[in-house]
Amino acid sequence: MRRIAFINEKGGTCKTTLCVNVGARLAARGKRVLLADLDTQGHAGKSLGLDVRGLAPTIHDWLVDAAVPFEAVVRPSGIPRLDLLPANKELAGFPVAVAAASDRAERLRERLLAVPEGAYDLVLLDAPPSISLVTENVLVAATEVVVPVALTYLALDGCAEIVQSLERLRAERGAAPALALVVPTLYRRTQLAEEILAKLRERFPAELSRTVLGWSVKVDEAQSHGRTVFEHAPRSTGARDLAAIADEILARGEAQQAA
Repeated sequence: MRRIAFINEKGGTCKTTLCVNVGARLAARGKRVLLADLDTQGHAGKSLGLDVRGLAPTIHDWLVDAAVPFEAVVRPSGIPRLDLLPANKELAGFPVAVAAASDRAERLRERLLAVPEGAYDLVLLDAPPSISLVTENVLVAATEVVVPVALTYLALDGCAEIVQSLERLRAERGAAPALALVVPTLYRRTQLAEEILAKLRERFPAELSRTVLGWSVKVDEAQSHGRTVFEHAPRSTGARDLAAIADEILARGEAQQAA
């Protein structure tokens, strides 16, 4: 089962936008998808129309307490074949709750491996925008990472930090998730954006996505209504770009499995 983390150590790079809409697109293509929200803001759930404030149990309870069953936490998203493990501010207490546990960095991986065999084809992990024990859990649990890079200097720096984190994890543990895709996001036709795109093409010639996700008001509107862009504006440029990115993620994985 593919476990794909959407991650950048800089916020505002479209991690959640990609994770939620890629999940919806893959579900529409017949894949059974589990979306795990690992951000205290709970934006993945909110983007799917779920009020996560005060919700219980959440992914925090599932990670902290082995007695909390998966079935009690997972929720249907309203989109066929797409399920959600929701998060809210309670997740902020995770590092303290497991600080003394020897498996504190492996909790997410252990829990996902215990999910019933064959229940899902893919797990998508919406990571927090900072380095923390939660981020470490995400990297340990993932088999692949997708790094969205808003075309700004600070997001580019965040991408470099993730690459360093992968190298450090590989050195410490002997293994790390593969860098599956680097996705340029929030593109506008400016000189700075073109310069950053050129740097990304030079640094990630094989990993850079074929599609650049442009800024789209329809995507913002969809999130404000708790819907995916495919539900809100299926013929918009945002829907077209996100569908193409999802299709590329799926195709790359299938090609790798075939190889």
